[in-house]
Amino acid sequence: MTETRYSTMDLTDCKSFYRETVVPAMKDDGLNPTVETPTYAWLNRQFPGFVKHLQRRFDLSPGQFYDEIGVPEAPIESGSFEFLADNTQQAVEEYLAELSTRRGRADATIDTRRSILRRYMKVYTNIHDTKDLLAPLENPDERVAEMDRVAATFDELDQLDEALTTLASRRKYVQDTRQFYKHLVMFGTAAYNPLADLEIRFGWDTTPSWDNQALDRDAVQRLYTAATELRDRFIVVACCGWGLRPSEVASLHIRQLNLDPDDDSHPYIEFGDGERKNGPGTVALLAGLETVERRIEALADPEWSGYLLPSSSATSGHLTAETVRRRFKSVAETAGITVDGTTPTPKTGRRFWYTTYGAAVRRVAERFEDVAAEQGSTSAMVVLDNYLSESEARSHRRAEMRETLAGLFTA
Repeated sequence: MTETRYSTMDLTDCKSFYRETVVPAMKDDGLNPTVETPTYAWLNRQFPGFVKHLQRRFDLSPGQFYDEIGVPEAPIESGSFEFLADNTQQAVEEYLAELSTRRGRADATIDTRRSILRRYMKVYTNIHDTKDLLAPLENPDERVAEMDRVAATFDELDQLDEALTTLASRRKYVQDTRQFYKHLVMFGTAAYNPLADLEIRFGWDTTPSWDNQALDRDAVQRLYTAATELRDRFIVVACCGWGLRPSEVASLHIRQLNLDPDDDSHPYIEFGDGERKNGPGTVALLAGLETVERRIEALADPEWSGYLLPSSSATSGHLTAETVRRRFKSVAETAGITVDGTTPTPKTGRRFWYTTYGAAVRRVAERFEDVAAEQGSTSAMVVLDNYLSESEARSHRRAEMRETLAGLFTA
């Protein structure tokens, strides 16, 4: 198909093109369109004009286009490794089980590690045309060649994965992947670790600044206003107003919400044991209540699963964290907002919440400076920590935070 032909296609035509042309090409390359979508590299290699048309005409990346047309129709479980050879699947599952049962890692930590390994291995298998990641590790003579294959995989990840946008995130991604290979070496499955010096090879071995940029209040207000769909407004509120991670936003269920507590406390979200990697198990909802209530009203139906971001195509029943990131970035692009020259992600919204909360805590402490002086304390924080009960201190902090966020999430 020529570039001219692409230029005449509306979104319905693009959907038809995907099903009638892209899907058969996927099958020819051994891909399964029922449970997976092609990578950016594959689609751009096979149909570069189509990728450009999606970007120019509709401002859609391939991933956003897949979401738009609802593919894959029957995706495999987000954490499944069934695309790998049996020996590699078993090795990964044994490693994750070891993290859970013997090392006592939280469920959220294991889910994150599973997601990282799945993404890494999916790209590895796509570009190296193999489902067996263990075979090269058995032969020390393969070390240099395997290090090159691993480096090529990270080259691809660095281009495709939105999670690898900073030095800190790249190093964390490498470290988490390296731990799997370290496990293989420890138990004799691998003769060497091909990720041993990957940071040096990529120039990622410098000390990261940890990239602590955050949205400011004006940017959050603009984000909310630019989110014309209730779904997107809910995502903005959950990230910026409640400080949730994308994975927590994606999987939030109505059973976790208590919007009318019996004890007259603030409405809150209750996370079960192991559902949060760190942070409190209860999150007070100090802003955006009208948005979440409207979201629930819009979804209320006898067939509703209870997820605030439901998905009829995902086996989990809800959107993925990656989709939440894409929706957030799409709204930010619509609003014309940047942070340090780049489109903000949910992480910058979460940092807004923590930055705002930290400032609220300091203002509360300042109000107790006179009390601290009378008690002979050098810091008002000592009063908050030692002379107020935890419930009293929490009440002061939340009242200040609620006042700070007041009026932020209104169109």
